[in-house]
Amino acid sequence: MTKDLLEFKQDKVLVKGLSKEFSAAIEVPGDKSISHRAVMLGSLAAGKSYASNLSLSRDNLATVAAFRKLGIGIKKQNLNGRPKDLVIEGAGLYGLKEPESVINTANSGTLTRLLAGILAGNDFFSVMSGDKYLNSRPMRRIIEPLSLMGAKITGRRKNAYPPLAISGGGLKSIFYEVPVPSAQVKSCVIMAALFAEGDTVIYEKKETRDHTENLLRLQGYPVTVDAPESGGSIITVKGRGRGELQPFNIDIPGDFSSAAFFIALGILNKGSEVRIKNILVNEKRTGLLKALKMMGADINLAVMGEVPEKTGDIKAKYSALKGITVPQELVPDMIDEFPIFSVIASFAEGKTTVTGAKELRVKESDRIKTIVYNLKAVGVDIKELEDGFEINGDPDLKNVGNLTVLNSFGDHRIAMSMIIAGLILKNAKIEMRGIRCINTSFPEFFDTVSGLINR
Repeated sequence: MTKDLLEFKQDKVLVKGLSKEFSAAIEVPGDKSISHRAVMLGSLAAGKSYASNLSLSRDNLATVAAFRKLGIGIKKQNLNGRPKDLVIEGAGLYGLKEPESVINTANSGTLTRLLAGILAGNDFFSVMSGDKYLNSRPMRRIIEPLSLMGAKITGRRKNAYPPLAISGGGLKSIFYEVPVPSAQVKSCVIMAALFAEGDTVIYEKKETRDHTENLLRLQGYPVTVDAPESGGSIITVKGRGRGELQPFNIDIPGDFSSAAFFIALGILNKGSEVRIKNILVNEKRTGLLKALKMMGADINLAVMGEVPEKTGDIKAKYSALKGITVPQELVPDMIDEFPIFSVIASFAEGKTTVTGAKELRVKESDRIKTIVYNLKAVGVDIKELEDGFEINGDPDLKNVGNLTVLNSFGDHRIAMSMIIAGLILKNAKIEMRGIRCINTSFPEFFDTVSGLINR
């Protein structure tokens, strides 16, 4: 069946609409965000750490390569009967070595921003550079706080874009209010704070994903999180000489952002149901579930664990959906899921409005523009807003014409979202161009799709 629905040729795939229902249980690869942090903080730990079910995405493999270049021994080892397990020979907070060449951060904003905090704290010179898409993403938002701490960082276009050259060491603690909700910026400052003199205090008006804080707690490091009456959170990190990072053993749960594509298939394909096991369901990652519930989606979450991260099983069934106005407080908690959410909203009855999501313009692509471009091409009534979009959904949306060509613009989440749209569209015949970027986050994507719709 998959051969008929997904036909591959070089860097593109021809997608045809699903014609039958499915009911299946699947798993998705380990969470990208936790995988990045496990390698980074395991490398800084005083001893050997073990990470099971690590994401093997291009972004995460770039993180492994970066820390090997910084002198850390990282090797594969079958720990739990899976080929995605790593042993990380941590060298302690001050055990990294000056790299002899440029560190390749590939397409990963997480790697670039968090590693900048670590490199800023080490008394050596380093340079980071990624692919053309990464090097077009703004970095002033991390350069500013790191410079306040005493780091010397230079970059292209008046220190705004990679490549970044960093002369680290000699950091001091600061009080920093994160201007825009961003877990990457917050985590960058936390990483740098590990090496700074004194206690660094970070205030975020809107709480963001807290994987860095959770992993530091697992490692026994003195970091505290307080919730002021005004909202948000205040993170205090003890600095240089105030603690060591203890080694750990972590089984990384499935990536929620990867699961989101199959949640969409489950609720959009008539008569279908999908069950996704062992998924990360951190409250700051699952805004999509709350938005879908508001739309009337039949989704059930069974929590299976709480430490160091909340995990659970998700069941999603076909649902008749209604358009909504997404509450702005949910936006940071579903920022990575807006491409697939836009597809879901296209099949909901009535208007869906997203505002307060200007952050989408500085992702792997300008996601507002790329969402609007592709959905318009398949006949969706969508309007671009400065900080979001409006969609007038149609449950009976059809793909009009012989062949519609879509473009990922090098953005992995756009590519996967529009492939899901092609599977759901009635009479669909869509050519999705630029699919190699899917390896950035989810190289197993097509195998997972095939396993689901062929049952």
